[in-house]
Amino acid sequence: MFLPLLLTLSTLLHFFHDIAAENLNNIRQINNAHSMHWVRGSRAAPELELTLRVALYPQKSDGQLNDLVLAVTDPVSPLYGQYLTSPEQLQKHFEPSNTSLQSFLHVLRDVKEVEAVSMDIVQDFWHLKLSTATAERLFSTEMFHYTHRQSSNMSIIRPHGNFSVPNELEAIVAYVDGLESFPTEMQAKFMQKRVNNANDPFLIKHEPFVTEFQQFATPAIIRQQYDIPETNFDNVSNNSASGKSQNYRTKLVVGTFLHEYYNEHDLLEFLETIDGQHEPIKLPRTNGQCTSMYPTGEASLDIQIAASLTSHKDGDASKIEMVCYTQLRDSKRKFAADNQEPFLTFLRHVNAMNPPPTVVSISYSDDECSIPIAYATIVNRELMKAALRGISVLVSTGDNGVRGSQLAQKFCNITSCNHFMTMFPASSPYVTAVGATTLAIESKSSNKWKETVTSTSDPSALITSGGGFSDLFDMPVYQHKAVTSYLTLANSTGLSPFFRITGRALPDVAAVGHAFPVVINGKVNAMDGTSVSAPVFASMILLLNQALPQLPPLGFLNPLFYRLYDVCPQVFADITQGNIACGSKGMTCCKRGHSATTGWDAASGLGTLQFSRMLTDLPNCLTRIKSASDLKMTEQLADMLRDAESDHIYEKKWTPGEQRATQIIGIISLIGAICLTALFVSLRKQLYLGSNDLHTPVSKRYGSCTQNDSAREYLLSS
Repeated sequence: MFLPLLLTLSTLLHFFHDIAAENLNNIRQINNAHSMHWVRGSRAAPELELTLRVALYPQKSDGQLNDLVLAVTDPVSPLYGQYLTSPEQLQKHFEPSNTSLQSFLHVLRDVKEVEAVSMDIVQDFWHLKLSTATAERLFSTEMFHYTHRQSSNMSIIRPHGNFSVPNELEAIVAYVDGLESFPTEMQAKFMQKRVNNANDPFLIKHEPFVTEFQQFATPAIIRQQYDIPETNFDNVSNNSASGKSQNYRTKLVVGTFLHEYYNEHDLLEFLETIDGQHEPIKLPRTNGQCTSMYPTGEASLDIQIAASLTSHKDGDASKIEMVCYTQLRDSKRKFAADNQEPFLTFLRHVNAMNPPPTVVSISYSDDECSIPIAYATIVNRELMKAALRGISVLVSTGDNGVRGSQLAQKFCNITSCNHFMTMFPASSPYVTAVGATTLAIESKSSNKWKETVTSTSDPSALITSGGGFSDLFDMPVYQHKAVTSYLTLANSTGLSPFFRITGRALPDVAAVGHAFPVVINGKVNAMDGTSVSAPVFASMILLLNQALPQLPPLGFLNPLFYRLYDVCPQVFADITQGNIACGSKGMTCCKRGHSATTGWDAASGLGTLQFSRMLTDLPNCLTRIKSASDLKMTEQLADMLRDAESDHIYEKKWTPGEQRATQIIGIISLIGAICLTALFVSLRKQLYLGSNDLHTPVSKRYGSCTQNDSAREYLLSS
């Protein structure tokens, strides 16, 4: 008799225990995109100290923040160019609510043994120092050592399976860096390089340089192709009408991650031998350990491009600042990917600069499918901050076409060529994504070279430019109009099933990315990559900011560029040949891929920038953009007036006599309605009230209503 009762009580106890557990914690699953490459080892020692970074949600929604970005970066906005130049100005837009912040700190105080430090005045990022045992208790998980399958020297600490965020923090904590994902394959390559002194991961983009310089994309050829005049623009900015120095406009920051270095002797040799600079040269500024006796390809490439294009006439490369990451977030731990996240660390560093740089170049990317959504989202918010501060962020689109990296198929579980891949952070709506082109040197005509999309379908190419449509981010409003024609074409040719048609489209623009000469350890190499294209384009934007001191810095470029494409298309050169169906060198090509065509396309974007046209036409183009916007508003108002007039069109066609008769009929109808209403009121007692209620005051009859009262009475009393 008691057994069924005990079973029932047991079931209820389990039920309520499950409910309590669900209320206490919100389970989050660790991102497993790369977990197959990591082998779980022993349990982490309880006393081992961990350093985690916790990102909190801002008080404002992403939609509200996006509106703020467009308010200062869209040329039709009355606030265009009124950037938030100081970190303090960002605080009110990105800080968590006071309630959220207090709840977060309250939970940490209850846990104890946690050292929490805010990373800046915005207080949206916090450093947590805590023991492994405390982390396991706080996040309801177990922490283990993991080693990479290809190298036992690469070690990280991660939860096994899921971890939980306390329920009261679920709507407050956006991301826990160090818990939510395994390192990407690109990060793993760099870790292996660091530990084992392996070859440069970018070596596939190099080949020995054995031909005359003039046959390759030297800085001189780039200046000629894009009409970059050999002018000292520093003189223009320093002698502006305001009489004040404009040096704050002339800072280009280049991010160098994960133990990439350049050599100053290589830089000087490049500038003198290949670019023909013989005057004394001011070297770039550095932040972190950027130089080494053992230089690598990516850092050498970035600095040699930027220095040659921005300092050709004045010899001043100090306007460039290399920001390099070789130090660890936690010096007590050995090098590991969870101890260094370059995109987020770098962007937070940039956003803390005061005054901010006007241009940033990033030549690094990962397959978008390998990036945890929460991580991509908080990086995106840092890019929003950069846009609000008036910073142009140029990012390379990747070097693997629509195929993605060689490892994408494995860790993303996507069959090659069945779904077109894109790269992050190029896929962010708040950066300008730059694709790569190839100059056909033998086709020179009218001082220009024929330009096509870079692809390994050309035997001389080592990479295929990236592009496509994001699976993470929706298409921003600023590019709807330009992309529509391409989507129509993709649908008609059967291409649209291979990508998300509502995703953010990239690239935005293109620049040369094939056969750029780079001096590495005293030897000249030819280098391919969108990592050539991004600093080329970034250098042109820096020069434009110098040359146009009467305008605000160009800032986040995309809203401006897509409006320029409508009213001043001459500032771009359309690329109409080439496709990105292939991958990097040695990969087979897909049967389908995005192709260059007239107008915007997912292989070359809006095209390449024509510097001189942009320089001379931009002030007038901005006026035309605003005039076109005013005209559009006028047309919309006219349409509204026409609609209103059409509602009365028959009234306009009536004769004066007909209009007078209509007025008389209307008056008679109104009088009749009043009379009928008065009659109804005078008879309502006889029509609706019982004989016993005729002498009862209304206030008593309708002060309360019981089930015996007439519903008709209650309605009429109101």
